[in-house]
Amino acid sequence: MKRIPLWCWATLVGLGAFLWVFTPWENVSERARTAAQNLGATSVYAEPGAPDVVDPERAEKVIGDRAIVVAVFDETPLIEYADEQSPRQALCRDVASLVPTNLVVVFAANPDGDYNGSYCHGPEFPAPTLTDDTTDVFFLSLLATAEQSWQYRTSETDLVPQLEEFVLAFDTETFKAYGEVPRRGPVNSVYDVWQLVLACLAMVSATVVVFLLLRQLGRALFASRALRPREAGLNARLNRLADRVLHPEGGAPNAAAAKEYVLALREFHDTDRQRGRQRLDAVERRIEKIEGMLL
Repeated sequence: MKRIPLWCWATLVGLGAFLWVFTPWENVSERARTAAQNLGATSVYAEPGAPDVVDPERAEKVIGDRAIVVAVFDETPLIEYADEQSPRQALCRDVASLVPTNLVVVFAANPDGDYNGSYCHGPEFPAPTLTDDTTDVFFLSLLATAEQSWQYRTSETDLVPQLEEFVLAFDTETFKAYGEVPRRGPVNSVYDVWQLVLACLAMVSATVVVFLLLRQLGRALFASRALRPREAGLNARLNRLADRVLHPEGGAPNAAAAKEYVLALREFHDTDRQRGRQRLDAVERRIEKIEGMLL
């Protein structure tokens, strides 16, 4: 069986890291993605063409810095959610998945043209302020309390009273449940398809590059340790030759041997060149040449 190259394993690690960080399979609609992108800077997003039944400025003042965000869409029916039992609620869940620590309010039109609000909570609410295992029960109680009040105040031309009563109930119920009112948390980064592709390529490439660098470093360290005994042996041979070059047996100095010895020393201590086999091979050849001259 053919062995899989290590760089292939590095590629798989990079791909796995990308999937773990970005979870690209969690696809949401483009309208939900656009809303979440804009909710990073404000608590209320109004889609171009949205009806004036919800005044964004008034809604933002009502919400303040509470852990509530609002997306006001235009009156285009949510055809992309037509297969859902509750299209508007499905859109709300999509937005909530991208603003996970907040409660979400969505004003949009169902496929039948009914324009109204839907309410849901992010999967991490009420983090980062608090944590609780009964969020669903709490949220249903909160919504029921708010609905009892806003049904007498809302109209077809003004839906902001929904938000006003929801905020009042939010303050009461969250303080009762948690001892304080949760504030807005961070909004997840929202990526389009090309950003995801580039992020994938970057993460895989970075993993492969780091792997190759570490492998090269490992090889260099291993080679350095493996060549140490040979370096020590060549150094000993150079030391033995030193006396013969300086004090030749016949009395007459051997200029050629002395020159080769100087070059061999320079080669041996050359720190600018890679300390590998090629350098030691060159030194050994010069030593052998000197030894031949001094026979």
